[in-house]
Amino acid sequence: MAWRPPTRIAGTAPPNIGALLRENAGDERGASRVFAALGVEQARSVVLPNADDPVPADLPYPVAVKVLSPDIAHKADVGGIQLGVGNADEIRGAVADIQTAVEETAPQARINGYLVQAMETGLQEVLVGFRRDPEVGPVAVGGGALAEIYGDVAVRLAPVDAATAREMIDEVKGLAPLRGYRGAPKGDLDALAQAVAALSTLALSEPAVAEAEINPLLVHREGEGVVAVDGLIRLA
Repeated sequence: MAWRPPTRIAGTAPPNIGALLRENAGDERGASRVFAALGVEQARSVVLPNADDPVPADLPYPVAVKVLSPDIAHKADVGGIQLGVGNADEIRGAVADIQTAVEETAPQARINGYLVQAMETGLQEVLVGFRRDPEVGPVAVGGGALAEIYGDVAVRLAPVDAATAREMIDEVKGLAPLRGYRGAPKGDLDALAQAVAALSTLALSEPAVAEAEINPLLVHREGEGVVAVDGLIRLA
């Protein structure tokens, strides 16, 4: 873990963030609305309350189908996600299967519906986050896809600006391919830095955020941006 806390960067959270945080249901859909308001692009998605609801005709297949619940942080652990779903009938079947699986594996979990999300591709998956550390206060976090396993992350006091976010990106070993290591296509590191900086402004939000994370955030080729595929927000 790289740790070089700089002087705190002055800034403000967008004015509508407080209202969105108060409306946040504690699930992925609520988090995605906050992240979108911060300027981070989200994968296209719709919410189905249950398997009997009509499926929009213009969905870009294949899609992922996920349970929405404030009580489930890791959907795969409870059978709460299906990938590569190819049509409306398969979506309805996936919703029914997920509902059955979650009722069996996490019977106390509240279910707020089912997220149907376009499946995205990119050069690399990364983790972008924010948390309130009990000792040092609010911090911004960035890391590669295996950041949680290897501790390959960079941390700064939050909020940070885009220049500081780029420093963080340069410190993470797992992001070397995005920097063009050994001829790999370069990723859009400017867009990634903007996403890190945007999440860090949650340090200034009211109500206070204890933790926020986009994991994964898919990074496209240089100049093509980034897109969030999953995330969570927990209020203090």
